[in-house]
Amino acid sequence: MSAIHCIVCNGSSLEHLSTAVGERAYCRDCFHGWRTSIKPFSYAATAMCSLGTSDDRLRAQIAFFAPFAPASARILEIGCATGELAAMVRAEQQPASYEAIELSPAGAQAAAHLDHLHTRPLGELIAAKTITPGFDMILMSHVLEHLEDPAAELRAMKQVLSPNGAMFIEVPNLAGHRKLPIDDNRSHLHFFSSTSLARLLAKEGLEVVAAATDAWLDARYADSLRVVARPFAVPHWQPGLLSDHPALAGEEAIVVWGAGSLTDEMLANFFDPARIDFFIDRDPAKQGTTLLGRPVKAPEELGTTSRTVLLNSIDFAPAIAANVQALYPDIAHRLVPIADLLG
Repeated sequence: MSAIHCIVCNGSSLEHLSTAVGERAYCRDCFHGWRTSIKPFSYAATAMCSLGTSDDRLRAQIAFFAPFAPASARILEIGCATGELAAMVRAEQQPASYEAIELSPAGAQAAAHLDHLHTRPLGELIAAKTITPGFDMILMSHVLEHLEDPAAELRAMKQVLSPNGAMFIEVPNLAGHRKLPIDDNRSHLHFFSSTSLARLLAKEGLEVVAAATDAWLDARYADSLRVVARPFAVPHWQPGLLSDHPALAGEEAIVVWGAGSLTDEMLANFFDPARIDFFIDRDPAKQGTTLLGRPVKAPEELGTTSRTVLLNSIDFAPAIAANVQALYPDIAHRLVPIADLLG
């Protein structure tokens, strides 16, 4: 008999456990749990009920993934049950299209809320070219734990994502309830921890960009884990990311007050130096030097003509503002904290 390895991390340091429903294993390396003896569960013969579909819960889910869905998104939901999430997303987010997969008879009730209902697994739909790639958001709530091969499903999901697409996944967190040591739902084949879910996603080239626990499904699953993930990409940005902020619009020559660490850590990366007239700093050792090719001057050289002044500090912005107002009580210099450019 071949050795059993963890499906998430391929670890072999396992603990085995017997429960009322069957045998399972837990990985000591990534803390994933799974059933080692699988009994078939007929979804085609069981109408999946619409658990956890109160308006408050659905709005909480939407609020979690909406920042990652573009306007007029093309959405695919896997395991839509009776379609309550689809109905609310369409009413509140107005996506360009909303397709869903539901293998159980519940899909018949969901169809009224969908542009298209699919009744076969995603892998089969891709193989048959029944579903086309390019979804901006894929939603999967309390489905991944039911699948015998969750990694294969993630690969299929990634295959139909748009280049900038993202996926929302929610599963029971460990036992799904902080007062219970295990989840013995016989249709659940995998028992995710925050560690194991993140590692499984990373294994498939997917980066977690948002995560939360204690998401409520119902009294039994009061602690769910939800994430938004998207294909990993090396970071890239435009050099004027901060200097193009609307708060600085129309200002061609900005004075930057503060020649500290944020100059290298933020301005050098995200601020067009052509927009900077000069720096000001109270430290005499910095005065007369240059930063980003611009001179560093003393506070007294700000002048009596009204200027836009970028307060180049997070912690000391109020103190800098007080300094400017004390030196120039009668001049209406426009003060812009750098924190405002991050809002």
